[in-house]
Amino acid sequence: MGNIIKDIIDAEGTFLEAIEKAKLEYEDEIEKVREELKQKKAQVENEISQINKQRVRSAVEEAEKQVAEELKEIGKEKDTLMQDKQLCETIEGRIVSIILGT
Repeated sequence: MGNIIKDIIDAEGTFLEAIEKAKLEYEDEIEKVREELKQKKAQVENEISQINKQRVRSAVEEAEKQVAEELKEIGKEKDTLMQDKQLCETIEGRIVSIILGT
């Protein structure tokens, strides 16, 4: 009977060692996977950041183009108004009338 108990205790010790070894191996494997996922997450966050930066850059460039076109149109209108001497004289006359209060 003593041999059976000793065999059971030895087997239990062996199983505990195997369980502990397997546990450590799985913990290592889990840590490796966790680290890989962290790296992938960082990479995806970086890609998203780059995409967002490009979108902002494109939006700014488009706004700059639109402003430049609008300024060009305003300049054309100003030039047209300045070339219309009759209109300029009429406006000057009204300004003088307003200043003089008549």
